[in-house]
Amino acid sequence: MKPVNQQQIKDINMKRLYASIYSTPGISRAELAKRTKLSKTTVSTLVDELIERRFIQDSGIVESTALGRRPNSLHIRRNSHYIIVFNWYENQIYTHLVDIAGTSVFQDVRIIGKGGSYVSASQESFQEAVSAHCSPDEILGICIVISAMIDEKHKEIYSTTIHLPEMEGTQLFASLKDAFPGYPVDLLNDTACYSYAEKVYGGITEKNFAFINFGNRGIGASLFIDGSMLGKASGSFTQFGHYSVDPDGPLCVCGNHGCLEALFSEPRLKERISEFGEIPSLSSCSQVTFSDLGKAATFRDPVALSMVDEIARELSLALGNLICMVSPSLIILGGKIPDLGEYFLERVRENLKKTGFRRMVDSVQVRYSRLQSDSFLNGAMKYFFDIHYSFTDKNPSGFFIG
Repeated sequence: MKPVNQQQIKDINMKRLYASIYSTPGISRAELAKRTKLSKTTVSTLVDELIERRFIQDSGIVESTALGRRPNSLHIRRNSHYIIVFNWYENQIYTHLVDIAGTSVFQDVRIIGKGGSYVSASQESFQEAVSAHCSPDEILGICIVISAMIDEKHKEIYSTTIHLPEMEGTQLFASLKDAFPGYPVDLLNDTACYSYAEKVYGGITEKNFAFINFGNRGIGASLFIDGSMLGKASGSFTQFGHYSVDPDGPLCVCGNHGCLEALFSEPRLKERISEFGEIPSLSSCSQVTFSDLGKAATFRDPVALSMVDEIARELSLALGNLICMVSPSLIILGGKIPDLGEYFLERVRENLKKTGFRRMVDSVQVRYSRLQSDSFLNGAMKYFFDIHYSFTDKNPSGFFIG
């Protein structure tokens, strides 16, 4: 076990206080001392430092019916410190400037032209756009969010939904380390960011839960065991989209047959309709989305209902095995799958009771995500701040994977 020094203890205590203020806006110093079990002197000293450094603010005396001196309320300070979140998409980069209160205050979009790179485009956005909206010392760190599995040990990105130029793929990690001197950089999986947002903002009390993300091109998962994310936020500890539920099914890009992604990821929906018949309202569509299929099922199209039934059965097979492996109390279906509607969700629940280990399945709640589609921004910001940022590091830098 590594020895803990005074600076580390101070950082831990400041994070505990900050987290309590974040989760309970308006909390008083006295209540902070009760919650954290820190002395009133320690709380007062650290709170004063957080105010001086513009992380929190004292909003003055709050109304109280209690006798005696009324306490002051503390809040997270907005528009004071920021984390840059780069979302790497296919041939595009979306840059978001997110303050530590969770507000995206600025967005920039860059198209990556022929011969361009994701790293250089991110640098350009940082230098040309972001720098005009805040001073350099207000930026705490930089997050790169990508739909991919990231192998920290071998410094490799694999199973990604975007095309990385060959040279950028082999040199990406070294390039990112040098791209933003003076700032800590964190490379994150998108599903992990969504799941962390669920943990922080979704009102989740369960310590063991799974988040399944149905994106534009793939299916990912993130697991929380005893309150902690399995394998950090690299996305390399789960391959839920490549779980096979039909060994005789269609060939997947991973080389297996009948993977979930090969069966009903969104790009597969259009060609798969023919297995069930024809949906007149969708026959002229060049591609079919979960929303399209969900609408057709809502209006009781028989082919759409049959297809949704089968997708629900296939997903329940995978979920049943997931439940037997890690026994989550809650499974959240997020991304684009909620567009299939309540009929699909009920069919998943019904099929789970038929195919899963009943004693375990009966204690698991399955529901849709209640957060917005851009919640990964808040998830990335909060994950970086909670896991990697240090209040006591005078020269923050470094490169993190997950």
